[in-house]
Amino acid sequence: MVLRLPDMGDRYYLMPMLSGWTEVFASPGTRTSGTGPQQYLITGPGWQGEVPEGLTRVEALMAENPPAPADAPLVARMAKIGVVPGRGGDTSGLDPAVVAARKAAPAEGKARIVGHADTAGRAVNGWMVSTDTGTYGTDYLQRAYVARIGLGANLPQDAVYPTTSVDADGQPLTGANAYVIHFEKGQAPPVKGFWSVTLYDPQLFFVDNALHRYAISPRDDLKANPDGSLDLYIQHDSPGKARKANWLPAPSGDFVLMMRLYAPESAVIDGTWQPPEVRRVTPPS
Repeated sequence: MVLRLPDMGDRYYLMPMLSGWTEVFASPGTRTSGTGPQQYLITGPGWQGEVPEGLTRVEALMAENPPAPADAPLVARMAKIGVVPGRGGDTSGLDPAVVAARKAAPAEGKARIVGHADTAGRAVNGWMVSTDTGTYGTDYLQRAYVARIGLGANLPQDAVYPTTSVDADGQPLTGANAYVIHFEKGQAPPVKGFWSVTLYDPQLFFVDNALHRYAISPRDDLKANPDGSLDLYIQHDSPGKARKANWLPAPSGDFVLMMRLYAPESAVIDGTWQPPEVRRVTPPS
């Protein structure tokens, strides 16, 4: 497969490539390869041949997605209960207790994945900030959790995704209330690319609204306060004409917020910069 990228000029862009196990194995883009025109030859690990002039070879896992060598111990353990490549759900010849345990495993596994939400990263002002994305090694629970909430997550050097479903008091975010995210002057997310805040329902789907606005970012021509600080208004009803540019409409029920911090500065990754709390406020009458 040949991938040709045009000259991106002064744009920030990213073209991450992920294996079937959601491992980022290559990430051409502004951070790694610049913005000029580029050409890549994407091959499987067993490919042999001559790379055409002008192409850079990138080795990719293709159709069969074999496990990584580090997975060998787990693959061996799974084989003991009949979970082997190509066998599907065949349980013939297995002890009935093993069959019963296999049937119960998906529900238990899902519960463990959902329960990992509180330990998937560092808790900061009600946000969960994880920099363990893009490469997972044998941390299967982290891989599964990230796949559940954001399949295809980038390396932290390319993007970090703080997520929250609670306000500053630890209460669930709901459209019955009004909230403000306040950035002090000079404390907006420090990124080389761009940042945004996206709103989802509890199942992590977009929520329709009158503005058809599903995320908010500086690209929306946000209005700063006189002192240089910045407020984002998250609520169901309009905060008024003067604040409309900074309004992210919320549904009437519960919701989730996710920041996207593209090409984050080191302060994001090492925790020096922290996302501000989502503060409940009384909307203007």
